[in-house]
Amino acid sequence: MTGPTPDPASETRTSVPTAVFPLPHRDGLDPLPEFATLRRDAPCARIRLPSGDPAWLVTRYADVRLVLGDPRFSRTRATRGTGPRMAAVPTLADSILAADPPVHTRLRKLVAAAFTARRAEAMRADIARLVADLLDTVTAHDRPADLVTLFTRPLPLAVICDLLGTPRDDGDRLDAWCDALRSLTAIPDAAVTHAVGEMTGYMGTLIADKRRHPANDMLSVLIAARDDEDRLTEEELLSFCVVLLAGGYGTTADRLSGMIHLLLDVPDRYRHLVDHPDRIPTATEELLRYAQTNVQANLRVATEAMTLAGVDIVEGDAVMAVNSAANHDESVFDTPDHLDLARTPNPHLSFGHGVHHCVGAQLARVQLQEALTALTRRFPTLRPAAPPTWKTGLKTRAPGTLPVTW
Repeated sequence: MTGPTPDPASETRTSVPTAVFPLPHRDGLDPLPEFATLRRDAPCARIRLPSGDPAWLVTRYADVRLVLGDPRFSRTRATRGTGPRMAAVPTLADSILAADPPVHTRLRKLVAAAFTARRAEAMRADIARLVADLLDTVTAHDRPADLVTLFTRPLPLAVICDLLGTPRDDGDRLDAWCDALRSLTAIPDAAVTHAVGEMTGYMGTLIADKRRHPANDMLSVLIAARDDEDRLTEEELLSFCVVLLAGGYGTTADRLSGMIHLLLDVPDRYRHLVDHPDRIPTATEELLRYAQTNVQANLRVATEAMTLAGVDIVEGDAVMAVNSAANHDESVFDTPDHLDLARTPNPHLSFGHGVHHCVGAQLARVQLQEALTALTRRFPTLRPAAPPTWKTGLKTRAPGTLPVTW
């Protein structure tokens, strides 16, 4: 059994401050003081990953943007080969999230047309109807009602399942798998591997069925790209479907529940949107910026030596650039720790930057906007019925339950 990967430059960079990682869990989505301290005192700090490998943690806006957009920081090298890793066991090494150009470019082109801003807007009316149906269910429910179970989870699940052409009725299993994929310390590595195996097996069954009965959906398009055009390997096809399902569902569900929590946590925020529904698109961007959802980010590996935030990075170093920390950088955002629902401009990095900018960002925005618009209109007196519970040990912070009344 081998120990942690040696740090080749540890003896020459001992003066660089070390940060605790992962950060201690805190309920809520308010700014984490540790990130503020790091931005001020150690914008490129040394950390030890759950795998035991060393890495650099980057927290300032300009540096995060550089790491996310510069091709000298490789995602492929952080997921394949013998380099530093986030966890001891790899997950979805064939996925678009683990690819660099030109592989990433090939994969992204396969789905880009389905996620354009125009396509997202064309889906708005259908999403609004789905939102209305879900809120009918909330209205009919006994109070208090859990918005995670009744609203924030089933909305993005239905949207992405309909887009992919997969069944809506496996939400509980998908929820558990999505959390497993985002585990830092919540479950053992072996349990993560098991969950990935279960999810890929589930997708494999769906793909086999769709091969027999193709339809007008994205899964059929991806299968055709694999079978008819040889533009995907079978492993890429499976990983692609898992990423689209997990990203399009789990991430959006957590963001929506987090937004509602932030609005209800300070009643004047929710009342502001009840009184000014025209401000919801701007408010959505600010809620995306403010919510300290990510406590880590996808790892990258430097492909050459450089200086980053005053620190000498050598080829092979792992770097983690945390966009939710960058979203509170005082040099970019005035009073960044104040949630200003009218903030503009708002150049947040919540959907990433560079080639890995979230392909579903516009579709997520439409869902979030329609959800908040209908919720504030239908439930102007909505308020918490009890404190939410919080997911723990994950790469993101989000409510596990959101009990409300009205």
